[in-house]
Amino acid sequence: MNELQDLITGLEGKLKALQADKEVFVRAQGMDIEAEKLRAEGQKITDQVADLKVQVSELQSGKIKAIAPVVSGMSAAMNSFLAVGYATLQILEDGSFFIGWVNEAGQTVPYAGLSGGEKISFDAALAKALGATVLCVEAAETDEANLQALLDKYEASDIEQVMVSTCHGPAEVAAKWEVTLL
Repeated sequence: MNELQDLITGLEGKLKALQADKEVFVRAQGMDIEAEKLRAEGQKITDQVADLKVQVSELQSGKIKAIAPVVSGMSAAMNSFLAVGYATLQILEDGSFFIGWVNEAGQTVPYAGLSGGEKISFDAALAKALGATVLCVEAAETDEANLQALLDKYEASDIEQVMVSTCHGPAEVAAKWEVTLL
């Protein structure tokens, strides 16, 4: 009888162990189902992100196409007003905007890298391209030759009034200009 009792006790222990294994197995199946649901949701989100990237790319392309004529016109208007070099306005592939100047040596210089004298010419050309009819220019950093070239461009344009502040004396400025000493 003891043997039979031991066998029953052993079987009960194995039954409890098997029931515990069954519970783990059921939980594991539930976790597999949950993991599959999460994978499906993750794939759905991945697909949505891919679709959004395509939409962003299309919008950037549309932006570039829409703005290109304006950028081209602005560049042309600026270039007709610059005495040396030429302006470069570009819409980059990522949709950002680049403003720079191609100098006499053919180097493209971003606006932030322009010298003081170059910025004076560039800013005046930009103002003119934007439709300014009156310019006020602080040209202390411009040498005499570039100042004269700048004044010649001003004179040849339809700008109604130009006020230039410079450290160059009246003899160095074209006789066509009214000079006021302060």
